[in-house]
Amino acid sequence: MGKIVIISGPSGSGKTTVCKLLEKDQHVKKSVSATTRPPRHNEKNGESYYFVSAAEFEDMIQRKELAEYATYCGYCYGTPVKALKEALKNEILYLLEIEVQGALQIKEKFPEAISIFLLPPDKNTLGQRLIKRNTNKEDDMLLRLETADKELEFKDRYDYTVVNDDLDATVNTIRKILNLG
Repeated sequence: MGKIVIISGPSGSGKTTVCKLLEKDQHVKKSVSATTRPPRHNEKNGESYYFVSAAEFEDMIQRKELAEYATYCGYCYGTPVKALKEALKNEILYLLEIEVQGALQIKEKFPEAISIFLLPPDKNTLGQRLIKRNTNKEDDMLLRLETADKELEFKDRYDYTVVNDDLDATVNTIRKILNLG
């Protein structure tokens, strides 16, 4: 039987980078979420996310095709349930890179899921990472920083909290948590 691994943290905490490095292990697969957010310049449909309209997202909810869904910074995000169940059957560590609302929904439905909250070393670093990313408009970046403060209130509801101040050390810590050697 596979395992669900939740990776959450504020925008800019390094979730995507950490997940890409963990995914190099043959036993690890990252979920591809559905979102109503428009793609960034380097994102591909079906690889980064499934980019859908608000109406399509609502249809997915109605058809019960999402294991969890939530609104984050004005856009909807959700985890397709079919791929999640398939990964569990195939003994895969299935990474869900999701925000706090979705993580709490998954933990409710799958209490055995391993939840990891990724923290930046400090708020300044978080802001610098968002600026360096150069994909967010200024008002969007401010909303993401504001949202980060709210998300931090939930970090104690996770099984593990890992500070991402050194990428290699962070990935190694998570690999140990997941018994990946």
